[in-house]
Amino acid sequence: MFNGIGERLDAMTVLVQDYLDRLQPRERIAVIILAIFLSVTVLVSLLWFPHQAALKQQQRVTELKDTIHWMQTNAVQLSTESADALTAAEKVQRVAQQQGLSVQSQENQDQIKLSTSHQNYAVLANFLTQLAQQGVSIITLDMQKQPSGEIQLTATLQ
Repeated sequence: MFNGIGERLDAMTVLVQDYLDRLQPRERIAVIILAIFLSVTVLVSLLWFPHQAALKQQQRVTELKDTIHWMQTNAVQLSTESADALTAAEKVQRVAQQQGLSVQSQENQDQIKLSTSHQNYAVLANFLTQLAQQGVSIITLDMQKQPSGEIQLTATLQ
C-alpha cells in the first residue's frame, strides 16, 4: 500500500519537475510562489473555520452557564406558584434548598422553629434575608459557633 503511494508521489514529482523545467525562470518562480501561497491559504482556511466554530460554541456554552446560574439564583421568583400561595414552611424549604442548606423545622400553630448550620456566616445571613424578602417574619434568632467550626442558626419564624 505504501509502495503504491510512494510510486505515485514519485511520478507526480517527476511530472511537476518536467513542467517546471519547460518554463522560463521568471515563470517558474511565479508558479512556485503561487503554489506556496495557495498551500498556505488552504492550510489557514482549514484551521480558521473550525477555530471560529469552536469560539462560537464556547461563547454559547458560557451564555448557557450564565443563564442557568441566573435561573438557579432566581428560582423562587420564577416559580409558577405565587409567593402568597405558599405557606411559611414551604417558603423556608424552598429558600433552604436554593441556598443548599439542610433545615430541621417544627411547626407549632402559626410559628415555625427551625435549626440549621453552616460554616459560612454569609450563607446563613443570605438565607435569612431571602426569607424576609419572601414575607416571613423572624420572631427570635440565635446564632452560636459550634466546636466543629460551624455556625448553628436557631430561629422562630412566622
